[in-house]
Amino acid sequence: MNKKIIKKTTAGILLFTMFIYTTPILAYTKNETVYSKINTNGEGYKTIVTDHISGTEEIIEDLSDLANIKNVSGKETFTKEGNKIIWKANGEDIHYQGESNKELPVNCNIKYELDGKEISAKEINGKSGKVKIIIQYTNKDEHYIEIEGKETKLYTPFLVGVGTIFNNDKNKNVEVKNGKVINDGSKTTVIGLVTPGLQESLNIDRDVIDIPDSMEITLDTTEFKLGTMISYITPKVFENEDIKIFEELDEIYSQVDTLKNASQEIENGAVTLSDGVDLYTEKSQEFNNAMNQVKDGVTSASNNYNQIDNGINTINENIGTLNIGAKNLKEGAKAITIGIETVDNNLGKIEIGSKALQQGEHDISAGVDQIIAGIDGIQITNNTEKIKELNQLVTVNKQKIQSINTTKDKLMLIINDANTDETIKETLKEQIRLNAEAEAILYKNNEAILQTIKTLENTDMTKMIELKKGVTAIKTGITELQNGTHELSLGISQLKQGTSTICNKMGEFVTGTESIYNGTKKLSEGTKTLKTGSNQMKTGLKTIDSATVQLLNADNKLVEGANTLKQGTKTLKDGIIEFNKNGIEPICNFVNNNIKDVTNRLEKLEQLSNQYNNFTMKDEKVKGNVEFIMIVEEKEENN
Repeated sequence: MNKKIIKKTTAGILLFTMFIYTTPILAYTKNETVYSKINTNGEGYKTIVTDHISGTEEIIEDLSDLANIKNVSGKETFTKEGNKIIWKANGEDIHYQGESNKELPVNCNIKYELDGKEISAKEINGKSGKVKIIIQYTNKDEHYIEIEGKETKLYTPFLVGVGTIFNNDKNKNVEVKNGKVINDGSKTTVIGLVTPGLQESLNIDRDVIDIPDSMEITLDTTEFKLGTMISYITPKVFENEDIKIFEELDEIYSQVDTLKNASQEIENGAVTLSDGVDLYTEKSQEFNNAMNQVKDGVTSASNNYNQIDNGINTINENIGTLNIGAKNLKEGAKAITIGIETVDNNLGKIEIGSKALQQGEHDISAGVDQIIAGIDGIQITNNTEKIKELNQLVTVNKQKIQSINTTKDKLMLIINDANTDETIKETLKEQIRLNAEAEAILYKNNEAILQTIKTLENTDMTKMIELKKGVTAIKTGITELQNGTHELSLGISQLKQGTSTICNKMGEFVTGTESIYNGTKKLSEGTKTLKTGSNQMKTGLKTIDSATVQLLNADNKLVEGANTLKQGTKTLKDGIIEFNKNGIEPICNFVNNNIKDVTNRLEKLEQLSNQYNNFTMKDEKVKGNVEFIMIVEEKEENN
């Protein structure tokens, strides 16, 4: 057998067996294989299409835009009217062949470098040195499809397998990027696997995962010559069960939304808490101002009453000056009345402020409860189940890797066939070992899912538990503050009752001073009674003065505590907002945007893959399947 034919046949069988696990076995009505010859720089110069029509009809109507159509497997005849072909099938399958000048959906471009410098395909032939071959594939079958309300450019997914063989007599140190190298001592087989356009279709950054669309071969040669290179291209990259796996992510999306909502509740609660503390601080300051006015009023009343007391003593000591003393007494009584009324009015303001303080404390307590509820919402949303489900997806992918090994049986059937050439048998044995190595190619498919698992595992629920303990402590402090404010309110009520009693007595006191002023004859007996009452009044004023000092000191501490609480709640609010912004939101956005976007794109790519089932022409009601084989070899003169 001609060595050139053996080499082509070997490479062809090698590629076919390598990709046999990727092509689903379906009963199509019209299967199409497109053979394209391209020269050593990647330019195509001849395309031949083989169509297989299966059916049991006597007459089959077909569509085709091929030229020079001929039956290649039987004697069935046909008539052609434009693009319509009518076959007299007589219940037999039809195998026919024709030529096409249409552009392939995947283009190939081949560049060469010799010792680091670019060189043409013609010039490098026969040269020696360090050679690099760059094979770049470009997906030309683009579509604009609406995804989530946005027009998105996608490419029909194509899987491209590439294979070629180098003779070890003149070539050594063969290496490949995005492929595998197998050296059996006499020859080196190079096989690559690329998916042009898939990186752009999935919109994944190459820093996250690099989906290859080219391969590079480097070697040392004493006389370079590119042998036959075969590329096998199929649009059947995805299967239905591959895409259905991502439907399970819907539950994860729902749980992520729950996490995001709970985090937002915490943030809202922190804002409510901060607002309530601001109001509480404001009212505390108003209360403090009123207390200072009460203190000033009590001091003024005490000082003024000293004048009264002095006047009473003067009356007792000098009855002759009674009229003057009585007049002073009357005027002093009026001044005391005004001071006591001022105290009573300010105590009313203090009582209103105390109620406002209690309301503010109630609002603060409600905000803290809202924060605790939000934290509990996050604790309920545990990442363990999400991580478990994503690990299940990784397991499914690993099962696919296992399916590669099933191709061994198919290869062994060819090896055990007595008609198989010994050279082909050796090559297929190498392929069995290659299939074992090729499992590593599928591992990259798990990287995006593993990245998600890593992101979810970084969520630190311990910090949320500590945060809940801190907020609970604040809740306890607020409860104590409410108890203190309640006691303060009771004290103010008692003080208000005392000032009201004094106000009532002051009316009697003023009447008495006027009686003294008008009736100096009875002054002696009256002043004795007045002196006794004056001593009691003086003692009461001292008690009120001492109580207001204690009350003001306590209120100053409340104001100081309120300011501290205000600063603490502001820090808490800012911390929760920062945690939500830089912790929770990035996680939720990554799951809902990155992974969800890839899932939506994969579903659309599966549809494009299923829709691409013919290269030439086919009635849309007829099922079909298509695959492409590119053969790179030097263009012969008779071609």
